[in-house]
Amino acid sequence: MIASRPLLIVSLVAVVLGRPADAQIRASERGSISQTVDGTVVTVDYGRPQARGRDSLFGTVVTRDEVWTPGANAATTLQVSRDVTVGGKPLPAGKYSMWLVSDPASEWILYFHRNTALWHTAHPKPADMMLAVPVPHSTTGEHVEVLTFDFPRVSPMHAELRLRWGTTTVPVDIGIAPSSPKIAMTAEQLAPYLGTYGVTFPAPNGGRSPEMKLAIVNAKGAMRGIMDSPGEPMELEYLPTTTPHRFMPAFLKDGKIFDVEVTPVDFDVVNGRATGFAAMFDGKAWIVGKRKN
Repeated sequence: MIASRPLLIVSLVAVVLGRPADAQIRASERGSISQTVDGTVVTVDYGRPQARGRDSLFGTVVTRDEVWTPGANAATTLQVSRDVTVGGKPLPAGKYSMWLVSDPASEWILYFHRNTALWHTAHPKPADMMLAVPVPHSTTGEHVEVLTFDFPRVSPMHAELRLRWGTTTVPVDIGIAPSSPKIAMTAEQLAPYLGTYGVTFPAPNGGRSPEMKLAIVNAKGAMRGIMDSPGEPMELEYLPTTTPHRFMPAFLKDGKIFDVEVTPVDFDVVNGRATGFAAMFDGKAWIVGKRKN
């Protein structure tokens, strides 16, 4: 038994000292968040420092005029899969390190730099940044202990990226170019589809819903559908595709597109005139329209 003690002690030391580094709890753990808007992927990767009871984070922890990566340790990065705008200024597709100057006496500026392999203490000079964007800020928000990025608002052509730490909030507007830009059609191109259709949907009992009226009209070069649905009329816009007689239905609100369906609508055209249309989902007809006039 005595002879085995050295081996036991060595084993215990190995267990205590030999734990992998990545199992340790760090003061500022790494985090990431991603948001997809109309096929454009926006991803932020950042260190997450904690307030730990410290007041006036901006002005004391993050000093005045400091070029600070909004996070901790390795530089916070923003990656966009397609060209976007940030605060109305163009930012090409790619990956960038992010830097912030939060001078309490002047406008806050968010910077982007092409080098993403930077440490927080090796920050670039403002003059060397690729893009500088003035950003608003508020110091009256709800207290957030751990620095957090999120996307509180998302629309078809915008996403709000928000930084929160302590009671400070910094919103950043990211503009997204539509993947299916609006294409005006000529009166000749629209003519085959214009008219009134009777539309049905699948019913819970396996049959079809009562027929609803859909009028397709020429709205200044756009193919507009107005459906007499229960409540108030539903407005749609049919976006042309490269496939003949195939359109992507987009829902409208206040005359603007707010959602595009992933299921296309295919029109049956005979002798230059549409006789009806259908949208298929999982091999079954989801929506069926038959021409009335």
